[in-house]
Amino acid sequence: MFNPPTLEDLQETRRANEKLVLKALESKPEWVETELAKTTSLALSHLRAALASLLDQGRVRRLPGTGTRAVYGLADPGLADVPATPLTESAKKVRDYLEGRADSALYMSEQLRMTREEVMAALSLLNAHGMITCTFVGSLVIFRLKETQALGQENAAPEKAGRKKNVA
Repeated sequence: MFNPPTLEDLQETRRANEKLVLKALESKPEWVETELAKTTSLALSHLRAALASLLDQGRVRRLPGTGTRAVYGLADPGLADVPATPLTESAKKVRDYLEGRADSALYMSEQLRMTREEVMAALSLLNAHGMITCTFVGSLVIFRLKETQALGQENAAPEKAGRKKNVA
């Protein structure tokens, strides 16, 4: 009797495929999708699923290609690798600003009256908590809250506020 794969099985397979894709992308700056499929030995559907996840995570970016040939490379949104320490006031300010919108670090700095460095530090901390994603529009990096974070934040905010009152 055939047992269909569980959600955990599918997620484990996707993560393994993502590792194969990242390893290949580290060896060369630009890869055409079909070459990447041959190099990783992944079916095109599995490769595309891994690429979609990596694009959403901001770890890979789609580069301008010729014709219909999709070209991919590693993404560098310019975020520092920081530990997931408690959110600073700046990080909270950036998180609140990104609620329901997406924006570049430069425009956020203008709107929030913060330096670009302060915004990037806040984004790095939010990234360490897995709260943001980024997309590339040419050389411009656009940041947004992950949808699950935005929804979870609305539900968790009253509880956190209540806990703080009880602790103090």
